[in-house]
Amino acid sequence: MHRAKGLEFFAVASPFLSESAFPPPGALKSAVDAADREDIVTQYRSLLHVAATRAKKALRVSWSGTPTKLISGHAPEPD
Repeated sequence: MHRAKGLEFFAVASPFLSESAFPPPGALKSAVDAADREDIVTQYRSLLHVAATRAKKALRVSWSGTPTKLISGHAPEPD
């Protein structure tokens, strides 16, 4: 997702967007407080937006189990 900024593609696939995988648990665990956690969530929401808006014709997202709340616009609940 980081490298897609400024580029366009015919189709974009964003796999592994399950609640347990995106944002990555390690990134969320590294947060020192609630404000830092919200910054991390905001960064990953922005990355997902960049990836999704690179598609000119087709966008495919996938997940296993429960989709990440970032797809529906809700931030993950604090641990």
